[in-house]
Amino acid sequence: MALELVHRLATDSSPRVKHVLDNVIFLLVPSLNPDGQMMVVDWYNKNLGTEFEASPMPWLYQRYVGHDNNRDMYMFTQVESRITAKLLWHDWFPSVWLDEHQMGSNGARIFVMPATDPINPNVHPLVYRWNGLFGQAQGAALEAAGKDGIIYNSTYTNFWQGAMAWSGWWHNQVGLLTEMASVRVASPTEQQRAQLGRPPAPAAEGGRGAGRGGGAGPLPAPTDVMPRTEYPRPWLGGRWTLRDIVDYELIATMATLEYAADRRETLLRQIYEVNRATVDAGRKGDPAAILIAPDRQTDPLASYRLVDRLQIAGVKAYRADAAFSADDKGYPAGTFIVPMTQVFARYAKDLLEKQTYPEVRRSPTSPPEAPYDVTAWSLGMLLGVDVTFVKNSLPEGLALTPVPASPRRAGGVTGSGAVFVFDYTGPEGAIAINRLLKAGASISAPRSTPGAGGTVVEVSGVTLKAMQDVSAALGLQARATAKRAAGPATTLKAPRVALYQPWTASMDEGWTRWVLERHEFPYTTLHNADVKAGKLRDRFDVILFADQQPNSIVSGNESPGTRPEYRGGVGEDGIAALKAFAAAGGTLVMMGNACDLAIERFPIPVKNLKRGLTRDQHFAPGTITRIDVDTTHPLGAGVAAGTFGFYNNSPFFALTEGFASQQVSVVARYPNANIVASGWLRGEEFMAGRAAVVAVDLKPGRIILFGLRPQHRAQTQATFPMLFNSFYLAAER
Repeated sequence: MALELVHRLATDSSPRVKHVLDNVIFLLVPSLNPDGQMMVVDWYNKNLGTEFEASPMPWLYQRYVGHDNNRDMYMFTQVESRITAKLLWHDWFPSVWLDEHQMGSNGARIFVMPATDPINPNVHPLVYRWNGLFGQAQGAALEAAGKDGIIYNSTYTNFWQGAMAWSGWWHNQVGLLTEMASVRVASPTEQQRAQLGRPPAPAAEGGRGAGRGGGAGPLPAPTDVMPRTEYPRPWLGGRWTLRDIVDYELIATMATLEYAADRRETLLRQIYEVNRATVDAGRKGDPAAILIAPDRQTDPLASYRLVDRLQIAGVKAYRADAAFSADDKGYPAGTFIVPMTQVFARYAKDLLEKQTYPEVRRSPTSPPEAPYDVTAWSLGMLLGVDVTFVKNSLPEGLALTPVPASPRRAGGVTGSGAVFVFDYTGPEGAIAINRLLKAGASISAPRSTPGAGGTVVEVSGVTLKAMQDVSAALGLQARATAKRAAGPATTLKAPRVALYQPWTASMDEGWTRWVLERHEFPYTTLHNADVKAGKLRDRFDVILFADQQPNSIVSGNESPGTRPEYRGGVGEDGIAALKAFAAAGGTLVMMGNACDLAIERFPIPVKNLKRGLTRDQHFAPGTITRIDVDTTHPLGAGVAAGTFGFYNNSPFFALTEGFASQQVSVVARYPNANIVASGWLRGEEFMAGRAAVVAVDLKPGRIILFGLRPQHRAQTQATFPMLFNSFYLAAER
């Protein structure tokens, strides 16, 4: 579609195209996942015309995260997200942008704006109005062209920060989304026909993503065939091709450009008014500013990471040159200040405050509707940073210095001596440990940790310059002493880490790879054949399984249309090899639903209480929860005793009767009350007081169960150290 569109705009001399070119500056990003686009084309061409034409690609179509780069527009871990942010909020500041996606094949042909309730109170209402105007202009153009299956006010909500298109709203931009019904990569789909207004007999419905790369057989008939305001001409089934997708997208994109050209002056004037109103609201206060004091954090370096993410998104941040008071509280010099008198204040507020998902009912007697996707993105919580909203204006005359791009705390070494000490309070500590171990250092840590979280790391066997280089690069403030501290300590070794990678393109595995590489943990990727081959303990201290259903790990993808070299899972031989690995002293780290593999296949005294609960009883598509951490346990080192975790319909645990040879520890648990810190969760009472992270010492092996997702989308940085500690603990053996 992008190629045809560019050709049309460059060669068509019609009044329609001239009107667009005279009134619109058009920036086109042909693909925000360019590597993946090439990978998919190569994979499709390899299988075209064979029995494996519909075979799913066995790896992610982005190096780490597949299409989850669409969920990265506030943490900005991926290079595509950073480039997009620079384009949108530093270089061009577009008034309108359109993000074009694909969805499942069973229902409507295209979704256009507006999305469905609830709305987010931090978005100016005028942005929602313009979303509707542009979306309806797209829908009208498609209807005029005789196209079927155009729907709006469906599935995708107006509330969340997750999608790339959505993030423009808090930047006072008209961010538009379209979702096209997909085909089998590029091959057509056939769908049984339905009759208008007469739904077929009940059948399994495909949700978002259903039909992407599916089998070659016909899809069941559409079930949504009732004409209505948001869906006046339903799709009734039949043949759907790549050419259809291109045609629909061409019509929708040209309609967007034409409507922008038609309404240029009104759009610019009203967007200006939204910006002005945003700044005026900041002058009135409540909030007047957001404050982040680095030296008052459990992990001071997390404050710098937080401010860096805000600045990538175009938010202006400053540091106070002197101590000051705000709302009758004192703050030290060096406090980060985000004033609300800026046009992107809505974004900063929404990103840093607690999210409260509104209850949505279609009628007074209808049950509340569950959210479509993630309901919490409070960035301070995810990073473990305490953020303060100031109601009243800051002191007049307070001197502020703009924060430079990529702010860093000054790091270095003070004192004298051959032993270096630094506080391990966050992810940078793990990077430092890994770099120093690689340099040949001897590193130890106390066997118990203060209740406030964090621990002290002692380093010897390296030069002052080596320690200085590591400290300066990471912002660590190390101290040199003459000798080691007295008392028991644990010697840290470089862990030999293996990460299981299935042939089912797991995005959680991809995110985990990114986290390991970013924090400089060398690792080996294990595929099914590697696990089945056994003798794993000879090579590894720890084997890590990202979030995946147990049956998917064991059986994999067994459909006949899958290329044979990528069928299946680890199988029973692989399970036997994992048991032998643990029996020989190895550590298995299971995350999310992978925990059930250990619970089902190993005799460990742990029960997953999430299993058996219905969606009506317990459901959380993405919530930030409070967690209590045992900081005296080796896995709790570097984590605050009371912090936040990300919960996404994952297991939570109860301990059961075990063998005398086993030692079971609850490393992190949900509090007895007030579990939800930000977002929405149904059935909170089932989780109250239950375990979130459990370590089972099998003597000699160990199994660690992370029910919460400690590395979810590389966003949950407050809980990263627990995952890293599991590696160091495994290496002790």
